Amino acid sequence: MDVLENENAIVGDYLIRAGTSEDIQRLDSLWLALYEQQKTNGMLVKLPPDAFDQWVASLAPILDRFACLFVAEKAGELVGFLAGRIRSLPPYFGGTQTGFISDVFVAEAHRGKGLGRKLVSTATSWFQQLGLSRVELQVITNNTPARELYRQLGWAEELVQMVWAPKTANATPDE
Repeated sequence: MDVLENENAIVGDYLIRAGTSEDIQRLDSLWLALYEQQKTNGMLVKLPPDAFDQWVASLAPILDRFACLFVAEKAGELVGFLAGRIRSLPPYFGGTQTGFISDVFVAEAHRGKGLGRKLVSTATSWFQQLGLSRVELQVITNNTPARELYRQLGWAEELVQMVWAPKTANATPDE
């Protein structure tokens, strides 16, 4: 059961709260674990060595104005997070502002406790409070548990992203 305290939520033994710029720096291992999981689920993009630093540099300056960060913690340890941003649709789609959830991750040992569900619903509420009526996210096709969670939360699949790249561009060192 969720209990709201101010703008924080308690989910069992976990606290869901707005993340701070200090929290962003503490997310390195969770952020890298997210992309390792994405890779095992079929993501083709390879991250550069400084990918996390670039992510931090893109999120920190706009946090709380054009971006959100919500974290799940237990006894002070960050065990999950969600990051989102406001972006504009192209003019030919109306040019309206829309929310975009770019990253959602809960450490494996803490899954199945409702944390992902609460992170997503908290972010959706944040975007709605800003007057946005559309929120988007992308999910790896093979990430069946996440796709099912989003469906349960009322999300609908709208587009399928296709990627083409020469085989050599996607080859890993062991191929």
